[in-house]
Amino acid sequence: MRIRDKIKKPQRPVVAYEILPPRKEDGTLNSYAETISSLLSQTHIDAINIPEVHDEVGRGDRPVANQKRGEPREFGMLLQDIVGIEAIINRVVVHEPYDKQMQWFKETNTKFEIENMIIVGGESSNINYPGPSVNEILDAVTNKHNQNGGNIFCGGIAIPSRKQESKNLINKSNNGSEFFTTQVLYDSENIIKMINNYQTRCNELNTFPRRILLSFAPVSSQKNVEFLKWLGVEIPTNTEHYLQARPGSMTERSLDVAIEVLNEILNYIEKNDLKVPVGLNVEHIMSYNFQSSVEMLQELARIYREFCIKSQQYS
Repeated sequence: MRIRDKIKKPQRPVVAYEILPPRKEDGTLNSYAETISSLLSQTHIDAINIPEVHDEVGRGDRPVANQKRGEPREFGMLLQDIVGIEAIINRVVVHEPYDKQMQWFKETNTKFEIENMIIVGGESSNINYPGPSVNEILDAVTNKHNQNGGNIFCGGIAIPSRKQESKNLINKSNNGSEFFTTQVLYDSENIIKMINNYQTRCNELNTFPRRILLSFAPVSSQKNVEFLKWLGVEIPTNTEHYLQARPGSMTERSLDVAIEVLNEILNYIEKNDLKVPVGLNVEHIMSYNFQSSVEMLQELARIYREFCIKSQQYS
């Protein structure tokens, strides 16, 4: 079953693993595929989610040096061909004009044989970017490219801390987004509020909610924490203090936080009989956190799959 079909079946568990393309200095894309093969031998996932990171001026100095990396769609095609798992490619659409963006989508879909894409916007609505908005591209891909023989399954980004985010989810869905991935979660308050508001809006409009993949990532150092915050991740002060505490490793404590946040979200959904289907997206942030991200993926996937099996929300 394709990832798009799994995402569209609310009762079906969906688990993705997010990983950056390899740094060019690390060698060929082929050698990096062995890392994914190692991952698949340790646990089951439904897709590889490949992000595209741009250095935004508004974020300030990057806490971790930027590295030149392979192109996400090349890496995605390789994983599909060699490893045999579907790729989801993230595309930031605001940095190049509309025509160039649409050419990119056409090439990615036909030449690179990528079907699953997440449409990403800019850092701030106050910046005058040269490219189109997320909704413009969603509409163009859905109503132009796909209507003329294209085959792109579109997703979007959900930012729980953003005001009126549930309204944004509705607008993106109306323009063709079939699922969403969240920012990395280190707190449950905003995501629970967003899911609850999204359910309310869907009920009012008599429409079905799209699936939301809940994102988590381990951290092993303060540099990791600073990098996440640079990316816009909300980490409550008390949570950051807990991560820095002793005894025990930061990696172990970040797993504890992720388990607690995931359980709080799933318990709220079950207790309040919400119909918003959720999924799981685990990322490794830094290459040296790979094994700890696999361990987080295994533990969170176990909790999540148990929820899906016993839950009556989506039946």
